[in-house]
Amino acid sequence: MDISRKTFIGSALSALAFGGCRMAGATAKVPEYGFKWIDLVHLGMKMWGDLPFKEKPKRDGIMMKVLTDAEYDAVTTPEVLAKDRMHFDEPFWRELSAKLRASGCNCIMIDVGEGMRYPSHPELAVKGSWSPEKLKAEIARLRGMGFEVFPKLNFSTSHDAWLGPYERMIATGKYYEVCADVIRDTMEVFAPVKNFHIGFDEEDVPHFHSNSSMLVMRQGDLWWHDLNWLVREVERHGARAWAWSDYLRRHTKDQFKSEFCRKMPKTVVQNPWMYWTKKDKMDTEPYIQAFLTLAEAGYDVAACGSNCYGVTENFPDMAEYCHEKIAPERWKGMIMAPWIKTIEPYRRLHWQAADLIAEAIGRVADKA
Repeated sequence: MDISRKTFIGSALSALAFGGCRMAGATAKVPEYGFKWIDLVHLGMKMWGDLPFKEKPKRDGIMMKVLTDAEYDAVTTPEVLAKDRMHFDEPFWRELSAKLRASGCNCIMIDVGEGMRYPSHPELAVKGSWSPEKLKAEIARLRGMGFEVFPKLNFSTSHDAWLGPYERMIATGKYYEVCADVIRDTMEVFAPVKNFHIGFDEEDVPHFHSNSSMLVMRQGDLWWHDLNWLVREVERHGARAWAWSDYLRRHTKDQFKSEFCRKMPKTVVQNPWMYWTKKDKMDTEPYIQAFLTLAEAGYDVAACGSNCYGVTENFPDMAEYCHEKIAPERWKGMIMAPWIKTIEPYRRLHWQAADLIAEAIGRVADKA
């Protein structure tokens, strides 16, 4: 076993043993993690359309079908579905962050969205948006617990309702100005920032939602221009860009070789995802095989799994599969993305996600 695998397994097992011990105010240096066991946490949730829900989400929709009746009723009240306010339960998050640390999670990716009041654009705030000072204090608390913490701002046109009126200004001078401003503001709050996720998933017609008031979508050269512009903007501040790898879900392998490998910088950490496949199907699942295609092409990969479809085997199976199939110098992390609000009614699913991270770490350690 090579040293890189020893390093990340050792880090994970240490987290399992000592995860709850280092709390806010600790003076020890935050450890450098070679491998990241990541939980995606939503501070802001205004990404799936800019209009209020007219009716409850369908009971058989993503995440909705895995909820108990009581959970479904609790998360589909008008107040919880409202888009003009924050949905982040701070006492609950304190419990969850301790649970995640004890489970072996060593990295928190915070999807900021409208969750912060940007100094350059306070008009993007909603009721309850955090001040930069408050978010900075929370980042310090998490780093004091031993987490690596880095931001995510989703600039996909199907998930950018948090940009308010500017989501309708794609490719204009004002749009690029605002994007540069919010990236800078976020960098200052999270400083020092080594990694920065720019989103860029599901930018195609099937993924636009009925609660979006206007369909604005990039394609072709404009998509590549904006992605690379955002990557350069992130790198200008000294961070490394991460991005969802949805291109491979919409294009052939020949297009991957002829276009993606030519236009996607090797500096961008690729985040392919699959939420419903178990290990016995991974050798024949094209989306899972895309993980291997990216790594073989020389891209660093942090794969993403979830419990949002109720397939609890997905995340640990995927971690075990990646460990077996991807060269350790290319496999940089595993992202758990529950895709739910950080609020009490989702406790069971958040706790389940943390337990699945622990299971994945254990399985990988057993295989080492």
